[in-house]
Amino acid sequence: MKRYAFSSLLEILEVSPSFIKRLEKAEIIIPVVEGNKTFYTEHHMRKLLLAKELKEMGINLAGIEVILDVSERMLTMRKEAGETLYRLLKLIHENTIKENKRRR
Repeated sequence: MKRYAFSSLLEILEVSPSFIKRLEKAEIIIPVVEGNKTFYTEHHMRKLLLAKELKEMGINLAGIEVILDVSERMLTMRKEAGETLYRLLKLIHENTIKENKRRR
């Protein structure tokens, strides 16, 4: 898992420290703390990039929060749908093999 320091986020995303701090205060971004080190993950980076783009479109913090929440839920639903489809296809495959063996 790639880790980013606060200063790296500022440089990569070209945002102000206050922008990230406001997102942290609203608990949109919660950095990982291990011991005395604080860092951000790729997931944080994607959320911050989207938040930056939304801000540039003129969307306020409350709107950014709602959009990011809906986006997270959609990703979760997509993942769950994919897992369900995988289990269904696996079950069909297993039943097909059993049926073929039974016919022999």
